[in-house]
Amino acid sequence: MPGALDGVRILDLSWGIAGPLGVLLLAEQGADVIKVEPPGGDPFRAYDGYRVWNRSRRSFTVDLKSDDGKDIFSRLLATADVLVESFRPGVMDRLGFGYERAHTLNERLVYLSCPAYPEGHRLADRPGYDALVQASSGQMWEQPGWRMGPIFLHMPMPSMGAFFLISTGVLTALVAREATGTGQHVTTSLFAGAMLYTTQIWQHVEHANAQFHELMGKSYPPGIHQQMIFECADGWVHASVMSGLVPTKSQDEILGLGEAPDPFTFMSLPAEEREKINAHRRAKFKEWKRDDIVAAFQEHNHAIEAIISPDEQFAHPQLIANDMVKTVVDPDVGEVTQVGTPLHMFGTPTAIQGPQPTPGQHNAEIMRELQP
Repeated sequence: MPGALDGVRILDLSWGIAGPLGVLLLAEQGADVIKVEPPGGDPFRAYDGYRVWNRSRRSFTVDLKSDDGKDIFSRLLATADVLVESFRPGVMDRLGFGYERAHTLNERLVYLSCPAYPEGHRLADRPGYDALVQASSGQMWEQPGWRMGPIFLHMPMPSMGAFFLISTGVLTALVAREATGTGQHVTTSLFAGAMLYTTQIWQHVEHANAQFHELMGKSYPPGIHQQMIFECADGWVHASVMSGLVPTKSQDEILGLGEAPDPFTFMSLPAEEREKINAHRRAKFKEWKRDDIVAAFQEHNHAIEAIISPDEQFAHPQLIANDMVKTVVDPDVGEVTQVGTPLHMFGTPTAIQGPQPTPGQHNAEIMRELQP
């Protein structure tokens, strides 16, 4: 059965995380994605993440700076529904394939641009990638951590926001094309991806002071969430103070401790007092096996989860049954375990279309398709 985007051809000229990952969501809905690479391949191929982000597409290598390459790409462009690129503003124009030229070659083309910074931004002409956008967008300053001052985010937040904007922008423009008959230029950026998450954070607590955020998020000295992590006799758990249910026993009663303050009083105590109470709790948790304490807490309406390793996660029968764990045969490293498609469509099934292709693997096949 064909996927929802069967018959849609996407030319992927993006590098990094956001573009390849945003296009991946569309590829596994059935789109024919052609990764257009320079001779020798995308320079980011050395990153292990690319084995997942670049799967489910074909590879076509072409030199867009040569006359022959420009001619071949012009013919390929005429067959496409979507083009996704992540160069700095102006680069595609200098190559001869900016939006205006591309639109003359294919007026139905949806052309999505995702540079680090949007055109007109004061940093638009500079090279940019996720960590630099974290710095320039204020994300490092917002992130509480093990010391005062800015902290590097291990999650690539700008890219993770932008990849959602890429897939949403492409799909929205394709729907609009059904009404207008023509494509359009869609723009987003890694900077816009950072702003996507910033908006959500600021809506969470509009007037909270810095002390609140440090209490909730700091890893050293530990804030509230860090203090909810406990070691057991054979593993670790995260015990929450909020479950939405009325507890039939307090956490301290289950652990066999004496009277302790209620959770919200505990959160307001000075750090030294919280640490004294938690020292007793940590000792008690170590007397329990992980699965036993999880069962006991859940029986009395407390929210708690075992903290598991990635290996344990990917071996879980529920993830396997829901096709969220897949074995993919990579042409370079052999069998690898990868996350499956995260969106299930029961009328038009999603599917991994194959591993990351080698550079130029499909050149001959795609050139045959371009023959008149």
